[in-house]
Amino acid sequence: MMNMIYNAMVEILAKEESSRLEQFREAWKAYYGDLPKPLKVKPGNLDDNIRLNFARLVVDKGVSFLFGKKVDFELEEGETTPAEEWLLACWQRNKKMTLLQKAALNGGVCGHCFLKIQWKPGDEFPRLIVLDPETVSVTLAADDLENILAYKIQYPSRDPKTKKPISIRQLIERDGLIWRITDQIGNVENLNWVTTNEQTWAFAWAPIVDCQNLPVPNEFWGMSDIEPDILEINKAINFSVSNTGRILKYHAHPKTWGRGFQGDQLKIAVDETLIIPSETGELHNLEMQTDLTSSIEFYNRLKEALHEMSRIPEVATGKLDSLGGLSGLALQILYGPLLEKTEVKRLLYGDMLIELNRRLLEIGNFGSDNRTELHWQAMLPKDEKQQRETALVDQRLGVSKDTLLTQLGYNPDLEREKSAKDTEQLGEQLLTAFDQDQEQ
Repeated sequence: MMNMIYNAMVEILAKEESSRLEQFREAWKAYYGDLPKPLKVKPGNLDDNIRLNFARLVVDKGVSFLFGKKVDFELEEGETTPAEEWLLACWQRNKKMTLLQKAALNGGVCGHCFLKIQWKPGDEFPRLIVLDPETVSVTLAADDLENILAYKIQYPSRDPKTKKPISIRQLIERDGLIWRITDQIGNVENLNWVTTNEQTWAFAWAPIVDCQNLPVPNEFWGMSDIEPDILEINKAINFSVSNTGRILKYHAHPKTWGRGFQGDQLKIAVDETLIIPSETGELHNLEMQTDLTSSIEFYNRLKEALHEMSRIPEVATGKLDSLGGLSGLALQILYGPLLEKTEVKRLLYGDMLIELNRRLLEIGNFGSDNRTELHWQAMLPKDEKQQRETALVDQRLGVSKDTLLTQLGYNPDLEREKSAKDTEQLGEQLLTAFDQDQEQ
């Protein structure tokens, strides 16, 4: 009885993982524009299918709003500490914003993001690697979805010497208070795994951090920006626009028809005058009786539904029809769904980055309890003049100059240094001018 229950549970877990991987593959295909053709194409006929890739637009816009602008890390207010300098250098070595955009792209498509820390004693800085979620599987504690007991990273490759297909696998498993890392190569022909390296990780935490892209309670894996319901709307849009295009192809131009005469009796004079020999003969044009308004409206409604479901307003894609000049409040309202969605992502990705920085600083011998503050850039463009007028009002109300300079995008400490230097240079110039006047 126990074996039957065990086998049933193993089968359920295998089906869940298979379903998840299939969803990842479908999402990536959609992102790269490999969408199904909505209309059948007969052999020898032209392909009338039109495939509009809204999936890529949805994901790319989400990535742009999350990591399109620099995010800064700070350990303590005031002067830069050695720990901050080391952390800054570490992220510079790992091409910070490029790496974060790639990680967010994985999250936007697959719903989950993984970053791996690769480091060994003697390395100046750890290397950060963006992991493909399709290659990662996790073992969770039976009673805690956030308690990860093991990671398995597995993907197909090719032997650089023999050129034969192989499989690469790395097991990162908790063993009491430590983590063990086992590297293996799978021989496809012999169907066995060969261990190539074993090591004990030097820290009490695993060398992998992860986060959900959008929150899913009671589940480990998060929600992507292009879940199946979004892709279904994209498919419906493609069918609508493809069908409309086929109608126009066959019926947009008028068709000439006639009666009361034989085809070979119709003559066209040199001056292109049509001559019908029969007195009862008729010649007419058959034209479309509609401009496809209903089809175009249906397409617009589907596109509107896609923007609403994905929380990417059309204005965020550059569509500004009949909007005119917009105030800051109007922009906040129009961009509201995307701003709310991005704020949720900032919480999830932000928690991951805070934990990642803590681990990086421990590797750099700066302690194990550091917590970085994240400074995100404003998501929407601002009216510079209005922003400065508001800052002057805030100053009269007692807001500190440092706070106002930070809000305007300046570094207060750096600005003080520059201001003091400018004052010193101005004093030197005045003394020089005074000396020259005295000599004359």
